[in-house]
Amino acid sequence: MIYLKKILVTTDLSQYSLAALEYAQSFGLLYASRIFLLFVDDHAHHKTDTQGVAALAEFVSRNVDPDIKIVQAVRTGHAAAEITKFSREESVDLIIMATHGRTGVRHALLGSVAEKVVRISAVPVLTVKPLPVRESMLRDEDIESELHLR
Repeated sequence: MIYLKKILVTTDLSQYSLAALEYAQSFGLLYASRIFLLFVDDHAHHKTDTQGVAALAEFVSRNVDPDIKIVQAVRTGHAAAEITKFSREESVDLIIMATHGRTGVRHALLGSVAEKVVRISAVPVLTVKPLPVRESMLRDEDIESELHLR
């Protein structure tokens, strides 16, 4: 049987990452899991570690129900490496990440943190597409219609 004692949720402090937190909360209720919320600051936005901690605390206070018990963590460095390092150090059982749904050239240029974590993580990784991303994805019917194939 699988027990999810510790779940790691990653955030980039965007509304997209809340989709991953929703899944973690559901699993957390089922398994009485400890939930970690990790923000990796690459110093592109915050000049000090204190600013990263404050930004995560503000994000949590605005978006997370105070009754939800989560452990907040901030790391500095390359996101994929820091996420997998944190998961090893804390012996997490599952990583949950929201994806932004980038494809094509944008994906090739920007890369995908989620994709890198999936490749290098020793534990399972659940990737979640937030609702706005799911709704904006092209469907075959859309393409056929735009190309006048129907």
